[in-house]
Amino acid sequence: MTLNSVFATIRGKWAPQKTNLKGFSGFTLAEVLITLVIVGVIAAMTIPTLMNNTNKQEYVVGLKKAYSAMTQVTNKIIAEEGNPKCSIGGWACSNDDVYDMYKKYISIAKECSEDNSDCPNQPYLRRDGSADRNEYFFGTMKSLITNDGMRYAFLSVNENCEGSDSGMIGGACFWIRIDVNGDKKPNIIGRDAFQFVMKENGLTAAGCEPRDSNRTIQAICTHSVYQCACRVLTEGAMNY
Repeated sequence: MTLNSVFATIRGKWAPQKTNLKGFSGFTLAEVLITLVIVGVIAAMTIPTLMNNTNKQEYVVGLKKAYSAMTQVTNKIIAEEGNPKCSIGGWACSNDDVYDMYKKYISIAKECSEDNSDCPNQPYLRRDGSADRNEYFFGTMKSLITNDGMRYAFLSVNENCEGSDSGMIGGACFWIRIDVNGDKKPNIIGRDAFQFVMKENGLTAAGCEPRDSNRTIQAICTHSVYQCACRVLTEGAMNY
């Protein structure tokens, strides 16, 4: 075999092969448009649900963080300042007393009051979108915003730490209201806004102590949007 014949054999072996494209056709414009429409419809159906679930999880994480932080602060206050019950000489005798006490133990980014335009008191809604009976969740009370962006207010002090069905749960000294993302929306009670209840021996999530044994934490949350913190913390999710 000559050298030229060897080269000819190599060239024949490695030369690009011709492809028969006879009968092949691309996608038509109509087919492309139909595909894009289908993708758009699927995205429109799934993205809002995904976003809603993501937001819910952020609220759950925020509530857990707030409850942990406020529990630690409350336990420290009780250890250093004593029983909050005003009627026996405790420190919880008014909303302002409670506010000032917590203010001493919390790292504050900003203080809010009725005449402070830096802290707009926006209307809050119920989960079904209806207006709440207390249109403004924080009302005219002083509130504070912590360094992590959460907003707290302290209200409904009972000097004997005795609540009633029309107001506070039995044994409660006062409520702590929180918005886990401060002044950001959605401003919906039971979504980003919750309550804790303070008793003589410490803090608990609202809704954790039913007034009768037949009402579960799920039923209480359904009955009152103000009582959903317990359900969220217990279930570790926002299952509503």
